[in-house]
Amino acid sequence: MKKTLIWIAAVLLTLGSSVYQRMTGPTHPLRAAVETAAGQRQDFRLPRSGGPEAVRVTVPVRDVAAYSGASTAAWTEAAPARIYYKHYPEVPGETYMTREMRATGDGVWEAWLPALPAAGKWQYYVEAEGVTYPAAGEAVVLRFKGEVPAACLIPHILFMFLSMLFITVAGGFALCRLATYRKYLYLGLASLLLGGFVFGPLVQHYAFGPYWTGFPLGMDLTDNKTLIMLLALMAAWGFEVFGKRLSGRRWATVAATVIVWVVFLIPHSLHGSERDPQSGALGTASGPAAPVQTEIQADR
Repeated sequence: MKKTLIWIAAVLLTLGSSVYQRMTGPTHPLRAAVETAAGQRQDFRLPRSGGPEAVRVTVPVRDVAAYSGASTAAWTEAAPARIYYKHYPEVPGETYMTREMRATGDGVWEAWLPALPAAGKWQYYVEAEGVTYPAAGEAVVLRFKGEVPAACLIPHILFMFLSMLFITVAGGFALCRLATYRKYLYLGLASLLLGGFVFGPLVQHYAFGPYWTGFPLGMDLTDNKTLIMLLALMAAWGFEVFGKRLSGRRWATVAATVIVWVVFLIPHSLHGSERDPQSGALGTASGPAAPVQTEIQADR
């Protein structure tokens, strides 16, 4: 019965953590809403991550009736929607560039932000029909990355979440004094090595260029999180191999499980790869991902 409950809890925690990682990561689209002329709320998303090509940004039209009967060209000619963008981090003296948003046939304003090299970033905001998205004084940061093959990305994600599942089971079994915790500790360690140190560097390489940007080569938080998790599991493994007291070995696994979960709950991709817009050098972000407070000085 204990084993079943631990497995159920481990599966639920792992699934919950996957949702948490996606929702809190700085590349997850920023949620926004339009209040239509009819008083209804229409949700939409502003992108914060893009591939190697230009990124489409859309905002719902607030008052479709106001443009009924007019061609989409007439909508655009009226220019009630614009997107403002500039580099991030900011280049001294750079002001916002402006693009008119085009009306489409499905009731949205549309604009495309030009592609940047991998790890390059735009900060942008939209003004449509007199309303600013996000709120006035803020901007969304959009980071570009290279195309990652599914053959690298899928195993990376799979093994990382398998490692969380096995490590959680190992910790629960060790806490309940179930001897099979060792097997799941070893499975968790093996999954982490495959997901974080075989496929992880490949994903990093395809997305941004380098294979590893954590310690000692850099301060990429995602890579450093993976390194801390490995060290915690290696320490637990060391206790298993060299420890003389069973209770000490069990508590080492419990401690490693707690450390892994604390590290894993740090949002994904914070302080990740960032390209300097002036020098083109690839480094690590030191500030927030999005939205950022900014002084809006667009040429309107």
